[in-house]
Amino acid sequence: MKKLTALLAALCITLCGTMPAFAVAQSIVLNGVPSEIPSDMGEIIEQDDRTFVPIRFVSENMGKTVKYDENINSALILDKTDMYIIQEGSTNIFKISDLGQTVVTPMDTEAFVKQYDEAGGGRMYVPIRFVSEAFGYTVGWDDATQTVTIDAAQ
Repeated sequence: MKKLTALLAALCITLCGTMPAFAVAQSIVLNGVPSEIPSDMGEIIEQDDRTFVPIRFVSENMGKTVKYDENINSALILDKTDMYIIQEGSTNIFKISDLGQTVVTPMDTEAFVKQYDEAGGGRMYVPIRFVSEAFGYTVGWDDATQTVTIDAAQ
C-alpha cells in the first residue's frame, strides 16, 4: 500500500510540474509598434485565462471611435462603415454594417466593467484576442517576451 501511495504521489508531482503555467501578458505590440495603456485608461488584466484590455484602448489604437451607453451598459464602437456593440456581461460582439448585415462573434468569456472609484468611474474590459479578431486583425503570442501581437489583416 505504501508503494502505491508513493507512486501516486510521485505521479501527481510529475504531472503538476509539467502542466503549463498561464503567462501574464507584459506588453502589446500593435502593427509592429509597442503600445502601452495610459494609466488613466486602465491596465492589462488577466482573467479566465485571457488577456483583457480596456475597450477604448484597443479600439482607438485601431482607428475606431468609442461611445459608452450607460442606459444599456454597452460600448458602441464606430468606424467608417460598421458599428460594433459589446454589452457588459455579454459573451458576444455584434457587428452591424452600413448594409444592415449583422455578424455575431462569440467569446468564451464575458466583457466586464472594472470600477475605479466610488463615483462610478470605470472601464469596460474585453479579451484582446476576440475583439481584435472581430475588427479583422490577426493576434499572436510571443511566450519568450510575454507579448501579445496584433496586426492588420493583409
